[in-house]
Amino acid sequence: MNSLSRINEKPLLRATYHCLIAIVVWASSTSASDKTLLEDMNYRRNRGEWMRSAKSPLALAGLFWLKVGKNTFGTDPSNDFVLPAGSAPGRVGHFELMGSTASVDVKSGIAVKLNGEQVSRQELINDATSVPPDVLELNHLRMKVIQRGGKLAVRLTDLKNPRLLAFKSLDFYEIDPELRVEAEFVPYQPPKKIRVASIAGYAEELECPGVARFRVGGTTVQLEPVFETAGDTKLYFMFKDSTNGRETYGGGRYLYSALPSNGRVKLNFNQAHNPYCAYNSYSTCQIPPLQNWLKVPIRAGEKKYTESKQAR
Repeated sequence: MNSLSRINEKPLLRATYHCLIAIVVWASSTSASDKTLLEDMNYRRNRGEWMRSAKSPLALAGLFWLKVGKNTFGTDPSNDFVLPAGSAPGRVGHFELMGSTASVDVKSGIAVKLNGEQVSRQELINDATSVPPDVLELNHLRMKVIQRGGKLAVRLTDLKNPRLLAFKSLDFYEIDPELRVEAEFVPYQPPKKIRVASIAGYAEELECPGVARFRVGGTTVQLEPVFETAGDTKLYFMFKDSTNGRETYGGGRYLYSALPSNGRVKLNFNQAHNPYCAYNSYSTCQIPPLQNWLKVPIRAGEKKYTESKQAR
């Protein structure tokens, strides 16, 4: 190594060392609130991407409750279940409901696939029996059988639904650190059952493990979460607040949290989101129980979805 290299080596090493130290100090000093802010921003981006996907509630295009016996389907208006105009043949076949079992019978020469394979007649597994359930594919349409309130229905998804294709963005409140709250969690011993109604007219009983108490704008409030399914590892909060109908969806919003720890549970209302029925009329959304109707405003999370804003 020549003398010039030795002269320049130490300053370069010192600069590199100081740079690395600065990065380590910055990373270690990044506050929890900064990290949560990044999580909230990522959440919003991911939710927007989900709204553009085939799983979007904007892709839902039909819901048909099956009656006992044959239920014809196709684009012809005389069918029991009418598919979107131009999406399929006039008469595709029929769904048949026998007891608690639904099957599909497709007319010869019509290309309908079941889980990727051509199908003519087949019993269908619904979403209460298997996750995911059987899915029928017909051009850009997808159909599956769902069970709600002891009844079976065919849910239709249209990958070319105009509402899905028109989607631009969701509307959120500004991220509010004050609405990331650490609530006191008081468990119920034993857990109790909450009767939860749906907009489809049926109700179900879900397990409520306790109550979360916290303060919003100086007011103490509480919410009772439930488990969506037995053995779930998240708490599911359905709530309404005084912004409903004007600033947020009138039917309320939903929020998930981690399970309680040491008598506390963290609720981040910046990730409160609209139910499916805020975007279409083919959903079977649950209605927040009366005890979760708050009289205070929760100005965080997702706002009301307006189609007129999408057209701009």
